[in-house]
Amino acid sequence: MKKAYEKSLQMIKELNIKSEKEYNKIMKDYLILSAESLKYISRTRRFRKIIKLAKGA
Repeated sequence: MKKAYEKSLQMIKELNIKSEKEYNKIMKDYLILSAESLKYISRTRRFRKIIKLAKGA
């Protein structure tokens, strides 16, 4: 699960994702975690906070 989480954050950073809507479009193509799973693991309801985590990671 940790690998999938890290891969999801890496994809957000590499593809310069700016919104949850953009993330949902690429989710199936790259076989990464859903936005809801990312929110649960990150313990936040805000996708912007996850984007900040990805940019800093």
